[in-house]
Amino acid sequence: MSLAAWIRCGWPLTPTTAPMTTESYDFSRCKLCGAAAAAPRYRLKTTTIQVCAACDFHFINQLDVMPTERPEAEVRTLDVVAWNFIEKQLKKNRRLLEQRLALVARHLPLNETECLDIGAGVGLFGHLLQEAGATSFGIEPQLIFRQFAEEKYRLQLRAETIEHPFWQERHAGHFAVVTLWDTLEHLNFPVETLRDAIQVMKPGGLLFLDTPSRDSFYYRISEWSYRLSNGANPLFLNSLYSPKPFRHKQIFTVQQLTDLIERLGLKVVELNRSGLFDSSNKIMLVAQKPGDSAR
Repeated sequence: MSLAAWIRCGWPLTPTTAPMTTESYDFSRCKLCGAAAAAPRYRLKTTTIQVCAACDFHFINQLDVMPTERPEAEVRTLDVVAWNFIEKQLKKNRRLLEQRLALVARHLPLNETECLDIGAGVGLFGHLLQEAGATSFGIEPQLIFRQFAEEKYRLQLRAETIEHPFWQERHAGHFAVVTLWDTLEHLNFPVETLRDAIQVMKPGGLLFLDTPSRDSFYYRISEWSYRLSNGANPLFLNSLYSPKPFRHKQIFTVQQLTDLIERLGLKVVELNRSGLFDSSNKIMLVAQKPGDSAR
């Protein structure tokens, strides 16, 4: 995960079902289809990629411990060094997030629209939403990012992650727009997070997300190189996955992502993907919840 993406996204989200915990998760259980069919396939320098024999999902055999699980570990607060570092990263991110805002605005008018940004980072996208006339809510478990968002943008982000009763009970069926920019690949349990995100959407509400694609040339050639070299040369796989906190844990193919979205009850209304040799390697997807228009 690039420093810019790390600043934007914040921490991943927590599991939503009791058997799925960072301490006890069985990595033979596929995080996408749930089958007990995953096994180690690519053994990298610092982690191992599990591959599901049932659905071919790729994910590493590590999970993050969330700040909400260990709040005593989060002792750093916003200082001048952190502020300056974040400001520098924001210059790189603003143009991309302005493009994402334009995508949302193409699908519905933003004035007075209530939006939830999951993985809000330091609040830049929420700020852009507010400038466009929307009412912005954001989820960001990391304290230092929430402090920056409040001081820089007067934006109060919530530490409670999407499975928390604050969202599932108090905001069920509430939001016309939910966004997950550059977030899905970092989550401990992406299926559960998407399911809970859909619960807080209005009928007719829209989900917007982007995430890396496993269909890219760079990923495919890395798999071929690993196999041909008996694991000695995995090319880009070591940079695509990492056991370090809050890095990439899984990468979807376009088909896996669209199948998942439809399985969760949404209709894909726009799908953009990078070209085979495009280094940005992104899937961008817009999906709608059944029902009348959210406006």
